[in-house]
Amino acid sequence: MNNNLPTSTLIIVEFFRKTNGRKVWYFGSLAAIYELFTPEQIGCKLETLWNDSLGYGEYKITKHCVITKEIMYRKARKVKKN
Repeated sequence: MNNNLPTSTLIIVEFFRKTNGRKVWYFGSLAAIYELFTPEQIGCKLETLWNDSLGYGEYKITKHCVITKEIMYRKARKVKKN
């Protein structure tokens, strides 16, 4: 495995029931979840997720969904030489 690949954080929110027509939503940060959903829809406040200090591969289960934090690998950009 090439460990030099660029990475980003991927937050996956999987609702137990469809919410806004979908069950699974993807975000780039924990805070971004609350731009689209309210704490009541998620089942906890943003501060709760921050305090739980989710590590990569870890998850938080609420009464409405499961929130997972993962690493997303991207292909490295090739730099053009002039």
